[in-house]
Amino acid sequence: QFGVSDGVAEHLARTYGTHAFEVLKLGKKDARGGKLLLNGYPYLEEEIEYACRNEMATNLTDMLTLRTRLAYLDSEAAAVIAPKVAELMGRSLQWNKKQKKQELTQALDTVGNFGGPVPKAHAMDESFHTIEGVFNSFDVNKTGKIGYDELKLCMKHFGAPFETEEEALATFHSIDKNEDGKIDFDEFMDWWGRLRRKETSTLKDIYRISSDKLGSGSSASRGTAFG
Repeated sequence: QFGVSDGVAEHLARTYGTHAFEVLKLGKKDARGGKLLLNGYPYLEEEIEYACRNEMATNLTDMLTLRTRLAYLDSEAAAVIAPKVAELMGRSLQWNKKQKKQELTQALDTVGNFGGPVPKAHAMDESFHTIEGVFNSFDVNKTGKIGYDELKLCMKHFGAPFETEEEALATFHSIDKNEDGKIDFDEFMDWWGRLRRKETSTLKDIYRISSDKLGSGSSASRGTAFG
């Protein structure tokens, strides 16, 4: 009905539940599927208006950190979309130019202090001596499990970004064997071991997994990496 990608649909369902349709209804008729705030992430412009109208969102810094959590996942991306989000929030909350500038300045200062939870390359290389080190590199929020956004972020950070949301979803569901929406250590170890047994020679080769190799995770479409 709304023409959203699988990745956006899953993000909206996980974030808003049955209210996801209300978010999409805020979009313009000529913007089928909603308008992405930034390519590569499932966040929509319509979410900003919805949060201001229905969730008492009044602060740009809060929107970029606690609500979307983009600052935690990718501080550079959060800084890029900050002006656009400020404009959208200002329109919904009727901010004047002075207030909009104050919100943007404060938000950029805050986001600029985020070093980003993803480890730098040299630290990452040191941690790759063990499978636990690899898992911890993906587990950027340190919850003991890897979420969908974390998997996407790390693949991008390691130089092998998913080409589409559909590819990312297919990969995530293939790894998430118990279908609880998170990748635990055992699931990750199984996936990593299969990739290692492919005798890949570079980091990008190890991380490069596509939907045609992995399949959807169903018994009918397991792909070559899980064949």
